[in-house]
Amino acid sequence: MTDDTLSAERAPSFESGTGAATLFLAYTRNAFIEDERHGLGGGATLLGRGAPLFPRVALDDARLSRGHARIEHAGGTWFVEDLGSHNGTHLNGRPLTGRAPLAWGDVLRMGDTLFVFAEASEAPHDEHPVDGLVGRSAALTRLHRDLERAARQVQSVLILGETGTGKEVAARALHERSGRQGPFIALNCGGVAESVLDSELFGHVRGAFTGAASARDGLLREAHGGTLFLDELGEMPPMLQVKLLRVLETRRVRALGGTQEVPIDVRVLAATHRDLVSQVNEAAFRADLYARLVQWRLLMPPLRERREDIAPIARHLLGRMKAESRPIDVSLAEPLLLHDWPLNVRGLLNVLSIAVIASDGGPLKWGVQVEHELEAERRMRTARPSTQPSVAEVSSQPPAPRSARAVDSTPQELETHLRAHQGKVAEVARHLGCSRQQVYRWIEDFGLELDHYRAPPPRLS
Repeated sequence: MTDDTLSAERAPSFESGTGAATLFLAYTRNAFIEDERHGLGGGATLLGRGAPLFPRVALDDARLSRGHARIEHAGGTWFVEDLGSHNGTHLNGRPLTGRAPLAWGDVLRMGDTLFVFAEASEAPHDEHPVDGLVGRSAALTRLHRDLERAARQVQSVLILGETGTGKEVAARALHERSGRQGPFIALNCGGVAESVLDSELFGHVRGAFTGAASARDGLLREAHGGTLFLDELGEMPPMLQVKLLRVLETRRVRALGGTQEVPIDVRVLAATHRDLVSQVNEAAFRADLYARLVQWRLLMPPLRERREDIAPIARHLLGRMKAESRPIDVSLAEPLLLHDWPLNVRGLLNVLSIAVIASDGGPLKWGVQVEHELEAERRMRTARPSTQPSVAEVSSQPPAPRSARAVDSTPQELETHLRAHQGKVAEVARHLGCSRQQVYRWIEDFGLELDHYRAPPPRLS
């Protein structure tokens, strides 16, 4: 294959609903890459050493073949195929044989270079970057769009997301873009005794309780003209929910032990990792307060749904640790891109910190300390909001959060996925971007036997 076959294609327009895809260059030459991407068109794209796909970083990895692999779009599905390369291609940590379908978030390794196949961003958001939200993924672009829509409004906003996804960062951004002149004040409602939380929020008069030697305004009054952010709202005790609802409805607050109500001008933002709808159904959270707070909803995407952002986030975090110039071995870079990250950015920070300390000033490498921490995270069970799709806690292949294909299948393709996932319908559905019911319908329509693809049970000794 000659060099003139390795040509970049014109990137498609990044409009919503086009199904356009992007190949992100995540890692090469012992370093994570911040923002190098190539828009994939409707035809085939050849990848290999010397291919001019990325504007600022050359593909000069010596372990890349000249014609290493090909990505193409056919029949509503994206495929990757190794072209007989010398060092092979890995898809999500597994050797690629032949041709395989791709889904958003899939990680490709060619030589010592790592790519992430991802949904194309709808539009750039460089005009108003949010400090602390790093990345250029489509999921983050949608978050920026929804944040900008709500920023200058007066309505309450509920921010949903797992731990470490940046809920307070989003709340601060909403305040900074709101034009409100008052302060931004944050309060974590979790792990605080009801009496203390009551006083913190609503204030108290002198002598209201034992130890109240002086009066206090409370955070609702202190945030006058600005924004009050209530983190872990789902932890708020029922009686305080009643008081907060009244404040939101009347825009007046009365201190604990007081008789006078004081008018306030406060925008309330709230966040939780809990399923508030389930809490309402279980009478653990008031439905009227839920309705009053959920006037706009922001969904914080977890890292596993924006793998293309892991590399720039890692660079950012290493910079904070003064380790941005340290070489990173591919043996560490690939597992970081493949990990499910139940603690999201907090988890990534922990693992990078361990790698920095363990390396003793040398290149950051895979080691027993990193391995132990990643294994510990895999065993974690974290509460996830019901607004986001459930994902298996432990999987040898990272989940595909959104489909990169039309929801359709052929008997041959379905059999390929059933074999690859050992008959696990939920994993097949996640990879194809459809419901489990749809997979079961295809199995019935195509006359397939599910047990034929399942792994045999272990033999009893």
